[in-house]
Amino acid sequence: MNDIDSKFESYFSHLQKISFIGRIYKRFYTSPILFLCARRFGRHVVEVGSGTGNGVLGAFSSSVLGLEINPVSVHYCNEIGLKADLIAGNGIFPVADDQFDVCVLDNVLEHIENPNITLNECYRITKKAGGLIIAVPGLRGFKSDSDHKLFYGLNQLLKLDNRWQLSYSFSLPFLFKSETLSKYVKQYCLVAIYKKI
Repeated sequence: MNDIDSKFESYFSHLQKISFIGRIYKRFYTSPILFLCARRFGRHVVEVGSGTGNGVLGAFSSSVLGLEINPVSVHYCNEIGLKADLIAGNGIFPVADDQFDVCVLDNVLEHIENPNITLNECYRITKKAGGLIIAVPGLRGFKSDSDHKLFYGLNQLLKLDNRWQLSYSFSLPFLFKSETLSKYVKQYCLVAIYKKI
């Protein structure tokens, strides 16, 4: 097994360690909220960075395609009956142009050192006036994972990409934004809803 395979196996194992309460919270609280936000753009939803299927993909498996860079996670999702495809090593999504109404990135962007390719691909595969839903951890959640590369607060999300217009933002699980909660509550996430322009 080479270093890359080992890294994928290791992160897959890390993702599998989510607690029972964490799975319930994600399946029945955060994923439905993100899915409802996504559906306002249309029926064709893709979750970019779908991991082991614990998020929107797993909660709404008949309505969502997962895209993931970790081949171990893609294999696992397919084995349990979820629709997931592998993102190539160069970051290009295995999807034709203008195929989806909306892309969902739930706690994904902070793992990417250079998000330009991912944002370009989201733009490419969404239809005209499509959407982009991004959820990122607060400060405490960001510091809790050594794989996190870039922190995104509201200011960074506002300036993320001028091809996407930020139309609304809120936090999970509280539905209101708070820098204090971001510092002290690990589960705090900031959600940004963008429209393609």
